Amino acid sequence: MYIVLPKIEYNLGGVKMGKKEQKAFDFVVDKLKSDENNISIMLVGSAKYKDLSDENLSINDIDLFVIRKNQISDQIREFPNYFGVEFDINYFSIESAYKYIEKGEKFFVKAISKPVLVFEREEISEDIIEKCKIMYEKINKN
Repeated sequence: MYIVLPKIEYNLGGVKMGKKEQKAFDFVVDKLKSDENNISIMLVGSAKYKDLSDENLSINDIDLFVIRKNQISDQIREFPNYFGVEFDINYFSIESAYKYIEKGEKFFVKAISKPVLVFEREEISEDIIEKCKIMYEKINKN
C-alpha cells in the first residue's frame, strides 16, 4: 500500500516548503521510495512545525525517519545535502523500531509520537506511531 500526501503549492501535510526545500524533499523521498526495503518514511524534527517557504527562515536540516524491512544495524544515520538543503536521515529496521519503543528510547519515541507520515508501503506505521505515543506519555509521567 502506498500513501503519499498530496502536494498543494509546495505544501506537505501542513508543512509549507519553499521551492528549493520542496525540490530537495521530493528528490529525497522519491529516492527513498525507489528502495523496496524502505516501508515507511516519516518527517520528524522541528522542520515539520515551520513555514519553510519563509525566505527569512533558517533551518538546520530536514529530519526523516525511515523504517526498513531488513537492516543489520539497529540504526543507520546519514547527512546528505541535496540542492543546498541538509537532511538528517535515520534508518531503522522494523525490529529495532519495536525494540526502541519497548526500551523507551526517548529520541525515537518522541520523534515518532507526532510525525508527518510521508510514505507507507506496508501498513505498519500506524502501529509504530501509536505505540510511540503511549510510551512517550509513559516516560514523561516519570
